[in-house]
Amino acid sequence: MQAAHSPLSTTRTHIAKAFDRGAADYITLAQAQHVMARMLFDALPVYLPARSRVLDLGCGPGHWTQALTARYPVAHCLGLDLSMAMLQEAARTADNDDISWLRGDAERLPLANDSFDLVFSSLAVQWCDRPEKWLSEIARILRPGGKAFINTLGPGTLSEVRHAWQRDDDSVRHFPSAETLVTLATSADLICEWDMRQHVFHYPDFARVMDSIKRIGAQTASGRRLLRADLQHARSRHETLRTEKGLPVSYHVIELTLEKPVNNDNEIQRKFA
Repeated sequence: MQAAHSPLSTTRTHIAKAFDRGAADYITLAQAQHVMARMLFDALPVYLPARSRVLDLGCGPGHWTQALTARYPVAHCLGLDLSMAMLQEAARTADNDDISWLRGDAERLPLANDSFDLVFSSLAVQWCDRPEKWLSEIARILRPGGKAFINTLGPGTLSEVRHAWQRDDDSVRHFPSAETLVTLATSADLICEWDMRQHVFHYPDFARVMDSIKRIGAQTASGRRLLRADLQHARSRHETLRTEKGLPVSYHVIELTLEKPVNNDNEIQRKFA
């Protein structure tokens, strides 16, 4: 396991530490995230050529990195994450010693130019403050003809939580629109296709709701002290939305398929089935 070549910024270190604390329980508690990741995984190409290189960007405890290895046994897979504890958990539970693990930042990937054929990233890049940075990094590390399959959160996500807290400040992260991401991807010289899916999950109580949000980084520190009365009022407001299934939480998921074009007409583009 390797650390990033350059140190993380203060903000990214704070995010990494938050995930460090939840690494051991992430697989068990992040059930909604698994549902959304599965849909992205099912959209991947069936086949990759031998000696292809695959990156799981924001791999967490490595569940999908292992799935990528099983799907592409002739490829080499790398799991990259901000959290060292997540990477340690991934290495501990991996049943394949051929997977590499690397600590790094999506906005400053410690990876060589033109070095990956496929990038998979599920619910990781919403942590980034500047989407143009991670998009340009993906464009840089993909080989010509390579593809990236990414899902991230869009506007409308967590609308029930915003209703519960009755405020639209920085206590819940704001997410760029699909149109913004497509514009930035095009500016990074990537061919971009996208789709939007809405998922609604239900939880038995407000504590479970807030715990699920922390698992994907949607909640950020606002600098405002949270009082017991604030929590009680938020709980009461969310209860007004309860259905027979429980307390609803909506996610508007943007699924991106990005391709780095082949600029040289004489270069053979890698085939994806």
